[in-house]
Amino acid sequence: MGLDIPARSARRNGDAVTRTEPQPLPASLRLRDALHDSHVFFVHWKSNGHLAEALAGLTDLDLYIRTADRRRFEDVMYEMRAQRVQSQPWANYEGVEDWLVLDDSSMKFLHLHVHYQLITGLKRVKHLKLTWDSALRENVRLDRQSQWPIPTAELELLMLLVRIWAKMPPWRRLLDPKIPAHILHELDLLKGESTLQSTREMASKLGIEIDPKALKQLYEFPIDENGIWAFARSLYRQLRPSYRMSWSRSLGQAAWRNARFLTTNALALVVTLRRGKTLSGKGLMIAVIGADGSGKSSLTNDLANWLGYKLDVHRFYMGTGDGAGGFVNGIRKSVGALFRSRERKTKTFETGDELPSIVEKMYRLTDLLVMRRKLRLLRLGRRLAAKGSVILLDRYPQDQVNGISDGPRLQEGRGFTWAARNELKLYRDAMLIGPDLAIRLSVLPQTAQARKPDHDPRALLRKCSIVEKLEFPQSMVVSIDANRPYDEVLTRAKREVWRLMSEARAHDR
Repeated sequence: MGLDIPARSARRNGDAVTRTEPQPLPASLRLRDALHDSHVFFVHWKSNGHLAEALAGLTDLDLYIRTADRRRFEDVMYEMRAQRVQSQPWANYEGVEDWLVLDDSSMKFLHLHVHYQLITGLKRVKHLKLTWDSALRENVRLDRQSQWPIPTAELELLMLLVRIWAKMPPWRRLLDPKIPAHILHELDLLKGESTLQSTREMASKLGIEIDPKALKQLYEFPIDENGIWAFARSLYRQLRPSYRMSWSRSLGQAAWRNARFLTTNALALVVTLRRGKTLSGKGLMIAVIGADGSGKSSLTNDLANWLGYKLDVHRFYMGTGDGAGGFVNGIRKSVGALFRSRERKTKTFETGDELPSIVEKMYRLTDLLVMRRKLRLLRLGRRLAAKGSVILLDRYPQDQVNGISDGPRLQEGRGFTWAARNELKLYRDAMLIGPDLAIRLSVLPQTAQARKPDHDPRALLRKCSIVEKLEFPQSMVVSIDANRPYDEVLTRAKREVWRLMSEARAHDR
């Protein structure tokens, strides 16, 4: 960018402010340098009172990118293995994109709101387009701590005043105009970095009129909150020609989007729906497999929490044990308790010592119901993944070993013949669906026994051996040494997931 501009210094009421700020993620510094080296004009155009938190991955980054630099910006994103993500219909805006950048050292995300136009306004609508792009490009400084480009204090102060009123809901405008504490804090910082005269000059450049008395009151202390929102309203009203849509249409669209948001979240309590941001293009279906004691349930949960911070993620349990198997699996457990066969069932399947009785064969029909449910979930997961969601599967059905490690349970005389044929077809259909990525957690029997001392040692030994031999022809399989400390296992799994996402984006490009 070749910027030779003054650095930012935070002051409050004429006195320097000492603030303990979080350290920027290394990825934020690499991003800054990569954009600069690629001659992309960029500026963090708002909420710079929280820039340190944004660069540390604690909140979002709001970047303005010159439209002419869009292709170069996207090149930088792909080089950094970033993911473009899409918001749901109630939260997407024309001229704004969302990107996720992974910081490899901390495995935290930078979430970028990339603006190719300066829009603000009502939540879920952003009805106001500021036509101050040229002024923004000509009035940039560097943040002292991070050296990220930000607007000059005068320009950011005026934009913040406009945003205060533009973002205020109609009911609050009428009944209780109130400025949040964090916005008052930002105003305080920006006033400390500017002067009454410099702000007046900036307003003149932008072509807006300012009441000298209101401007003077703005710089006085203590802050007159009523005076601020009145000042903000007067600036906002001068920008009517910049409305992206009429006020009545804005209110109607806001009501529609809010209704859709609330309805979707209500329905999601009973059915599986997309709610979060989705990957651009296809999503992923990821299965975590391993013997008991390998940590597959913990890993699945932690991957879901990691990705679910910014993406639409759905976790499905594919086992028949104590996991969250749903209503059908609950029926199975209840029937098992009724027949008092849990202990015998475990012995039969996991060690192969004896064949079941006719009563047990009847009980095992519940396994058929459970497998039907699993297949329905897998088909649902595949549909969601096709539209950009991430599906995480705790275990995965396999048709290579019977009676153990999520394999068929009605074969080899353990169930009625007709049921065994039906079951085998269900398992083969599940294998054809296949996960995109299978994370195999390899664990030694003695490690598994130490973690699961109540489990049968013979069963654990057999399961550890079986897991290592399972094949998933439709999938990429990654083996991770689960004997290592869990933090290392989790970090490796995160990297493999992100690597597969990045390769998919590069292929789609």
